[in-house]
Amino acid sequence: MGIKKHHEFMLNYAQTLFSAIKRPAFMFLGLLAFTVMSFFSVIIYFVESPTNPKMNSLLESAYFTVSTMTSVGYGDVTPHTQLGKIIAMAMMLLGTLIYVSFTGVIVSTVIEVELDSKQKK
Repeated sequence: MGIKKHHEFMLNYAQTLFSAIKRPAFMFLGLLAFTVMSFFSVIIYFVESPTNPKMNSLLESAYFTVSTMTSVGYGDVTPHTQLGKIIAMAMMLLGTLIYVSFTGVIVSTVIEVELDSKQKK
């Protein structure tokens, strides 16, 4: 693949990604992810803050929630209570479902663009 073809491919790919971001399903998933993460941040704060010195603020709880739900999970902040561990497992499962859905929206957009370009040819 020459540089010109590569440039065209990357430009088309970037345009496709931007069109995926503009889709209502993508925006809905973004709002859902924000809402779920906010909810879990507050819940984990109230469950863990009395016994866990690493979750003494909502910011620490939000950090834990985001790193857990995005499957990064650094391990520097962990739940100490049984209920906190159960909530963390729920966050892991929900995070996986939400981010797989993001991938589905992007892939369906890429496939639609590919099919449209093949029909035009």
